[in-house]
Amino acid sequence: MDHRILTAGERIELRRRRLGLSRRVVAQLSGRSEEWLRQVEVGRCRLDSIEMATRLAEVLHFDSPMELVGWSALNRPIAHDVGLDMAPLTRAVMNHPSVHPDIDLESGSPTIDSVHDGLEQCWQVWLGSPGRYTELAARLPRVLVAARVVRAAAQSDSTQPVEESGRLLVDAYQLARLLFTRVGEHNLAWLVADRPIGILARNSEPLAISISCWHMAGVLLAMGYHAESFDYAVTASKWLRVNAGDDKRAAFVDGALLLVAAEAAAARLDADAAAALLAQAGQLADELGPNSSDRRVRFGAKEIAITGMDIDLRLGRVDDAIRLAAETDIPDESAIDVRVGYFLTTAYAYSLRGEDFAAVFALQQVERACSEDIRYDWRAHRTLQKLARHDHHLIRRDLAKLLALATLG
Repeated sequence: MDHRILTAGERIELRRRRLGLSRRVVAQLSGRSEEWLRQVEVGRCRLDSIEMATRLAEVLHFDSPMELVGWSALNRPIAHDVGLDMAPLTRAVMNHPSVHPDIDLESGSPTIDSVHDGLEQCWQVWLGSPGRYTELAARLPRVLVAARVVRAAAQSDSTQPVEESGRLLVDAYQLARLLFTRVGEHNLAWLVADRPIGILARNSEPLAISISCWHMAGVLLAMGYHAESFDYAVTASKWLRVNAGDDKRAAFVDGALLLVAAEAAAARLDADAAAALLAQAGQLADELGPNSSDRRVRFGAKEIAITGMDIDLRLGRVDDAIRLAAETDIPDESAIDVRVGYFLTTAYAYSLRGEDFAAVFALQQVERACSEDIRYDWRAHRTLQKLARHDHHLIRRDLAKLLALATLG
């Protein structure tokens, strides 16, 4: 399969066709001739100025001129400072487990039970606390270090439960991965997604290995390695179906892998593969029913709808994304992650179409769900910065409040 990077001209033509715009219309809106645009699309003429790339990006609803020319995937700022104190967690992750297995522990030796309880508290914070970013960033470093100490002790003592201690350490790393991804620290997210792969033995349960693959595929997608993310998720999904046996939880993890694969396919502009994978995930969700859940991965009918919106946006189908958002019901009692994901995606879709009032309203719903997601989630910052550039006078006061909350004002 051809995984080459598209040229700027090919990106322009694909986006133009998906938006249903003729070459003449785009040329007129850009202030150039139709023949000039044709020459750019076929590769005989280059974009000759940043100003022209910026104008075309606006006309064709690219997020930035860099996305139009193909630099956004691998050259985006992948470490995004959102103001959260991540230094303790970063230090806990970066200290090599073989050299500093017990660094920063203040007193006493941790046990399997104490690490388990600490992780449970961290999960409860992340899934339900209004201060989930700041609280998790404060709690998780000590739990991660303690989990590392417990595993090191188990490896040196044949009477200790090595597999259980390994699972706890994996869980701590994967929770850190979720936090790093949310704040835009994709390099660190990759590191903590990779660590469990070395911890999980070949004879580990297939579910744990597949969840680890889900994390890695998600990180690769966020970093712009779309082909690699697709291959990783699809391969893991196929492997899980062969090796899961009678474990009924496997369908939930399989569905989560399919959603990552579907979005990665859309990022590669393979609309057919994205649609097929999304439909396959939908069948699994129907079989599982509405009450199935696994906090370690994200899957279900609502997650399918949100991924469908993301797919439409990646394919330039902004109107379809907004239509799907209108058709999706997210009750107030839904999980914080579900509400935040839905409204952040909705807000971004409206911002791309220039409907700034609707975008701000959606961001206000994110604030209602958890104000710290406005403060720290890089996706919220992306939309807020776009709206700030638009500077629409009707939303100026409400936007200023959101920008202040995100410390962008």
